[in-house]
Amino acid sequence: MVTYEYALERAKEYLSDSDIPLRITHEGEFSGGWYFCFESEEYLDTGNPSAQLAGNCPFLIDKKTGELHVLGTAKPLKDYLDDYVRESIN
Repeated sequence: MVTYEYALERAKEYLSDSDIPLRITHEGEFSGGWYFCFESEEYLDTGNPSAQLAGNCPFLIDKKTGELHVLGTAKPLKDYLDDYVRESIN
């Protein structure tokens, strides 16, 4: 079983692999693990719209395996999380 501390460290590791500095903006726990949303540090610090990311998909860390799964942006986050839980049961 994966801990929140491990999931957060894994999330930060994933974001550190980017060419630009990124920061977690929202996170939460759901029955399958933890999810994370992010944005560019420059946009968060300056509000400069040209620094805002486009298509930055939220991702999750699975509570059982520690695997990272990138979600999409076409649906609300809750729908992706519900789908993930439903698929992991089957």
